[in-house]
Amino acid sequence: MVLAERKLWRAVLQQAYDDAELAPFTDDTDPEERVRACSYLRADNATELENLSQVCEFADVPLDRVVNFARRRYPLAA
Repeated sequence: MVLAERKLWRAVLQQAYDDAELAPFTDDTDPEERVRACSYLRADNATELENLSQVCEFADVPLDRVVNFARRRYPLAA
């Protein structure tokens, strides 16, 4: 894969991270967007895991690193 494509897929991961870091309750943010981004990065279900796996492969980023980081940073509510 060419470098430009890898950069594009890394930008996809960065955008998911940026969305997950949105402040939970402000007028400018959609709380659902934050929840979806956290869920996606944690790979909460099989579909998200499959999609995230493909993005990580294209971005040349280890899937386990992304998921482990997200599960520590954005734990599921009790």
